[in-house]
Amino acid sequence: MFAAMSADDILRKLPKVELHRHLDGSVRISTIWELAQEHGLDLGVRSFEELQRKAVLRTPRESLQSVLDCFATQQSALCSFEAISRITRENIEDAWHDGVRLLELRFAPAFIARGKTITNDEIIGAILDGMLKRMAAWPVEVGLIGILPRGYTAEENAAATRDIIRWRSGGAPGASRICGFDLADSEAGFDPRALAPLVEEARASGLGITIHAGENTDAAHVARALDIYRPSRIGHGIRSIEDPNLMRRLADQDVLLEVSPTSNWITNAVPALPALYRAGVPVCLNSDDPNLFGIDLVNEYEVCAREYGFGEAEFSVMNSAALRHSFLRPEVTARLAKEL
Repeated sequence: MFAAMSADDILRKLPKVELHRHLDGSVRISTIWELAQEHGLDLGVRSFEELQRKAVLRTPRESLQSVLDCFATQQSALCSFEAISRITRENIEDAWHDGVRLLELRFAPAFIARGKTITNDEIIGAILDGMLKRMAAWPVEVGLIGILPRGYTAEENAAATRDIIRWRSGGAPGASRICGFDLADSEAGFDPRALAPLVEEARASGLGITIHAGENTDAAHVARALDIYRPSRIGHGIRSIEDPNLMRRLADQDVLLEVSPTSNWITNAVPALPALYRAGVPVCLNSDDPNLFGIDLVNEYEVCAREYGFGEAEFSVMNSAALRHSFLRPEVTARLAKEL
């Protein structure tokens, strides 16, 4: 049977776990265009083709910040309850077609709300609405991770933390799927202690902790994130290869790195995955912001097969590590263990 299938087909059918996909950073370009027409959004373009050139990054940029600056177009589309619910559904559908069986989607309420009249409650309610509708149609387990952008105000981040925790414990349908908490945005020049109390509040409420670190900064920033926040996962973390002692620490403490090869290439980060894998550091493959980069998760598997010689054995190890580090309840992950 497999002899008649293409490499893409084989990799697409491979059951996968994806822990690092930004809901609010991966909106289909066609959806952005349709929502702009529906809501009168000014995208600064005159045609769909021009939007594609503006909103999809296909070559490396000079810095992480230059990539973050491109998120404004994606953010503008998240403009109403219905739009956010739709974008959530499409994120899950896209992941399902990538072969994903367990997906953790992350979103930043303060990022989505900035410059709009929409509230955190509307944002979280819309995401739950879209999640439940898509889970009813596709057999994929979904978890949600709330993000605080480091560069936002203390008031914005405190409000987002409070609302994420309140929704998680409030008993709304699907709210128990809010399972994780993250810090994102650029680390450079940021005092990590400023958000430590909010991370501790999230941990105390039962949320799993993952932290963006070591993407555009050095290995010392990853070590500092481990010391201050005590996460069980690190978003990216690829600069850890600069420090053999840190790699041993990650392996010994079983801290998973959520690696995204194309995203790291676009942001001019180092191609660290093979060295991390060989050092015994738990790693998993992710798409990060697939529509922003014009890729899907299968593309990341193809890159690893072509460039690093990874195959079924390596992919199995990484997906098993991802499942083991999922923030979803054990009874949920146990249902997928045999399939993976």
